[in-house]
Amino acid sequence: METPFIGKFSQGIMNAFKYYYSNGFLEGINNKIKVIKRVAYGYRNFLLFKRRIFLIQNQVFQVK
Repeated sequence: METPFIGKFSQGIMNAFKYYYSNGFLEGINNKIKVIKRVAYGYRNFLLFKRRIFLIQNQVFQVK
């Protein structure tokens, strides 16, 4: 006997076992960006905000 939840999402549940893809990595990046925004209380401009994101992600960025 299937519960209404299982019946409604059965295809997605089966795909989760069949394909080993996850968006967990991207969700982690989005969470870090939200934390930067929350802690910073706003930056003077978008460029400084963008640099801070790259710095946290340990990525190289070009200084203009």
